[in-house]
Amino acid sequence: MYALTLTAAALSALALTGAITVESPDRDTIWKSGDSSQTITWKAVSTDPDSFLIQLVNQAGFLTDSPVTLISNQSTGSSDITNSATVTYPNGNWPEGTAFQINFMSSDKSNAAILAQSNQFNITSGGDSSSSTAASSTSSSASSTSTGTSPTTISQASTAAAATTSAASGSASGNIPNASASTSASGSSGAGLTSSPKAAAALFVGAVGLVAALL
Repeated sequence: MYALTLTAAALSALALTGAITVESPDRDTIWKSGDSSQTITWKAVSTDPDSFLIQLVNQAGFLTDSPVTLISNQSTGSSDITNSATVTYPNGNWPEGTAFQINFMSSDKSNAAILAQSNQFNITSGGDSSSSTAASSTSSSASSTSTGTSPTTISQASTAAAATTSAASGSASGNIPNASASTSASGSSGAGLTSSPKAAAALFVGAVGLVAALL
């Protein structure tokens, strides 16, 4: 009797390991609540029933009514390929939350049983975690670029400011020759003033000579 019990348990375990299995969604899957449809994939064996129900369940309170039937009569498909089905949420957008699961249920109402169950996954407004990671990496890269270029911009601004200051200083220094020119002009004016008495004296001498000639 004991041997028969062990044999039955072994056959039951073998049947479970060879039964239909859900491949997607898995524990790393994040569905986007705004997407109208999602894809479910599975593998089957020849001993699986010809069809089953696909249901969405949640034990964490994120579904008002759990389970929610997504497909009432899904063909099991071939045992040598990965089968898939596209599902939509009956009332529009998918509910958001954690710990969702997909159940494959027996179509036999007299013996309702779970044929397969997915790992728990999340449904968020953001969608797939890989997309979020990529966005985060892009944001980090943009931030790094901004941080890297900022000192360069400041340096360029400082260089430009220094050049402007230098140019202004040069202009101020350039006024010195003009000042020299003014001094030179002033000197020339002085020379002119110095030579004016000589001209007056010459004019006086000429006038005296003219008077003498007339006499």
